Amino acid sequence: MNKYLLLAPLLILNFNIVSQESNDGSLEEAPSKLEQLIIDIESEIDVEKRFDFSRSNSKEKQLNDLKKINNKLKSDLKTAEDLSVRLIAEFDENEKQLSELEEKLTLKLGNLGEMFGVVKQVSGQTRGEFKNSITNIDNPDRDLFLKNLSESKKLPDLSDISSLWVELVKEIRNAETITTFKTKVLSADGDNSELEVLRIGTFSLTQNGSFLKHLIDTNQIEFLPSQPAGVSKRKLKQLQNSSEGVFEVDIDPTRGAILDKLIQKKTFFQRIADGGFVGYVIILLGLGGVALASERIYVLRNTLESIQKQEKSENIIEGNLLGTLLKTAKDNVNESLDSLELILDEKIQSITPSIEIRVKAIKLIATVAPLLGLLGTVIGMIETFQAITLFGTGDPKLMAGGISQALVTTMLGLIVAAPLLFMHSYAENYSKTIISFLEEKASGIVANKTKK
Repeated sequence: MNKYLLLAPLLILNFNIVSQESNDGSLEEAPSKLEQLIIDIESEIDVEKRFDFSRSNSKEKQLNDLKKINNKLKSDLKTAEDLSVRLIAEFDENEKQLSELEEKLTLKLGNLGEMFGVVKQVSGQTRGEFKNSITNIDNPDRDLFLKNLSESKKLPDLSDISSLWVELVKEIRNAETITTFKTKVLSADGDNSELEVLRIGTFSLTQNGSFLKHLIDTNQIEFLPSQPAGVSKRKLKQLQNSSEGVFEVDIDPTRGAILDKLIQKKTFFQRIADGGFVGYVIILLGLGGVALASERIYVLRNTLESIQKQEKSENIIEGNLLGTLLKTAKDNVNESLDSLELILDEKIQSITPSIEIRVKAIKLIATVAPLLGLLGTVIGMIETFQAITLFGTGDPKLMAGGISQALVTTMLGLIVAAPLLFMHSYAENYSKTIISFLEEKASGIVANKTKK
């Protein structure tokens, strides 16, 4: 049994041994798998070595190229630094030469240099003044000459100085000249039409009695948004349409500043509108009170005149208060003295309401109007404090509306109350005069009967 076990490995070993025949006819043993693996690894190692060698050669080449570039950059930097040093030296030398030349030029110029500076300064200032002047409308070409002269780098010649002198003298002449010329005028709707314009010296521009505004930036003129109050358009029209004569017209010596302020100034009706609803109520009450007082004064005056007319007449006039009283006395002539006196007193008492009717209403309106003005004042101050609460006190215009309402309503209340009080006193005086006259006549009638 043990004998067979020993022979088995030998048979297996013999089985794995394979013989090959070489090219020369001899037998050669085939490499094992392990040997083949070693052979493959060695071949791969050779490939890697060749690749590493190729890569190493490539890196060395790149490194050499970078070194060349570095050397080139260093050379360029050195060249640039040398150039910079040379340019700085040249710049300093040029600055020095320029300073020397400027000093020589200043010495050679002498008074001419001062004159050159004065001419440039005067031309620049003159150009600014002319641009703001309304005479620039009909003399637009002078701006280019003054601009070139003020910005010139060379010395002005005699013709330039003479031209500057001429322009200054022309402006003096324009200040005393009233002339008309045609130019384009902008209207409120954007229409740019050519109109005949009147220029009054260097102060005002007008067209058909209306003032115009000079637009400095574009050298144009336009109609004002509204014309100032209190200006006589008729006189301006006469001046524009007349070739000679003496005229008294309104001008703006501030070149438009006063006109702008006058336009912003509110008219009477605009101030009335600031009073708001309360202001309109006060106005309506005032108009009603004036109408009522006028009616009462007219009626009572006619009544007093009719009574005086009845007094002079021997006949009883129908519809006359004194005539009614006389007729009552005549109808009750047979009554006793006391009864007649009572009858006449009752008649006067019945007549009195028709005389005093609506007179007290005048005083009531005169009393209520200042109270409504005080109400408007309170409302305006409330709005003012609300504006202060929301926006602070930085902008007074935000508070102006409430303050304006407060003051306007107070003004309206006083305006209504003052004349109504006078009218009430006037009407009340008429009514008292009439009643006193009737009472006096009644006493006279009673006294005459007593004598009889």
